[in-house]
Amino acid sequence: MKSSVLIRASLFAVAATVSVSSVSFGPRANAAEPETPAQETPAPQTAAELAKAPATEWPCIYRKVPQLSAATIWDGPEITDTTSWRKDETVRKLSEYLISRRLTMEEVEAAIKKFADAQPADVHDAKLTELFAAVLTRTNEERRIVMSGIERFHKRQLERAKEIDKESQELPPEAVAAAAAADSEPAGEINKLSDAEEKYKWEVRTFQEKQANMPIACEIPQLIDERAGAVARAIRADMKS
Repeated sequence: MKSSVLIRASLFAVAATVSVSSVSFGPRANAAEPETPAQETPAPQTAAELAKAPATEWPCIYRKVPQLSAATIWDGPEITDTTSWRKDETVRKLSEYLISRRLTMEEVEAAIKKFADAQPADVHDAKLTELFAAVLTRTNEERRIVMSGIERFHKRQLERAKEIDKESQELPPEAVAAAAAADSEPAGEINKLSDAEEKYKWEVRTFQEKQANMPIACEIPQLIDERAGAVARAIRADMKS
């Protein structure tokens, strides 16, 4: 249906082309993993709740962490240089390859091992550290795109919620209450609605369907962080010290 297509399109826009279903992770280690942010009050789900909620740019129940730090996922040498890797074409291409969620961790580990085996002994660990710096930089670039998309989506929903809430004040209370039960109403009852009531009902339904996608979108930064942690552990496993 047209409505379902629009909802899916909205979610893909929020995800900023990041595919959640294709994310795969290796076994988790006890150290050097992303910290789980503290949870807050669940996000509003209805237009009325969102319209009356305190203004905030970040809608997720997990607190916003603008940037993933090396210390969160890396227990190797200190990362002091996050730009020199751009001068190495092999590292540039490999780091872009490693953060792709289309890859399994087995493919990631194989690519890292091939790169590690090709490094001279005197720069072996330094080049792997440089590779991690590249992965971390690319991960943070991707996170910024995704988080910005979530905030833009939330802003549009907030503006729509205020418009819907304003429309509700111009309709009979029973019409506003009935909008929440639209799925259970017989087709004949829907046909009895005035144009304004029918418009309001469909706007509420569309808003709620889009808002229901917000928790899925909010998981994406966490999935990115977990993936980065898995890649970091794979790089660290091929280091000699």
